[in-house]
Amino acid sequence: MEQNNQPLPPVFNPQQQQQPAAPQYQPRVTARPMMGFIEAVKTCLRKYFTFTGRARRSEYWWFVLFLILAVTVGTSLLAMLVQWLCQAMDVDSFWPVMIVSGLFSIVFVIPVYAAMVRRLHDTGRSGWWVGVNLLCSLVYSGCYTMIMAPVVDKMSSIDDPFALASLMTAAMQQSPTAASLMSLCGMVSFILGIVILIFTLLDSKWGENKYGPSPKYQ
Repeated sequence: MEQNNQPLPPVFNPQQQQQPAAPQYQPRVTARPMMGFIEAVKTCLRKYFTFTGRARRSEYWWFVLFLILAVTVGTSLLAMLVQWLCQAMDVDSFWPVMIVSGLFSIVFVIPVYAAMVRRLHDTGRSGWWVGVNLLCSLVYSGCYTMIMAPVVDKMSSIDDPFALASLMTAAMQQSPTAASLMSLCGMVSFILGIVILIFTLLDSKWGENKYGPSPKYQ
């Protein structure tokens, strides 16, 4: 008898069929709740001189809002008070108002720059962006002071804005080198200010970087 050597067809066994494993969707990171206004102000004032570490967006921008309100209201009230005292003592109020208002604003310069540096650290960028911008701003202010110092007495006595603009233009023409340096530093500071603003609007980098652990993601 002739034998059939062809292989038999496979027998289907339901138990041998492997079901594909269900995909596991798990979040990579978990975000902490957004920092509130009071907490952000307390944190930034507590870290007055702290230029290390990281600061999330809510911490930085709540503090910026606080500074806008504090400087606007506080400077106005102090200027009105100093002007009233100067009028009572029959003295010129221009310089006292400028000095007091400037000192009040300087109080908040350090914490806002510290918070800005920590905010850039949170996005993985160096704080030297802020340092270069600050240097350009200081050079701009120094050149402006040097140019306007000889005519500052005339500026305080001029009420016409067009006459004041003409006086400032003439003062700049007398110091062309300082005026050119002031213009250059002002342009660089403006461009860097826009770049830093964009950086501060970016989200936190999840995970730990060289500036420390993430204050937002865990």
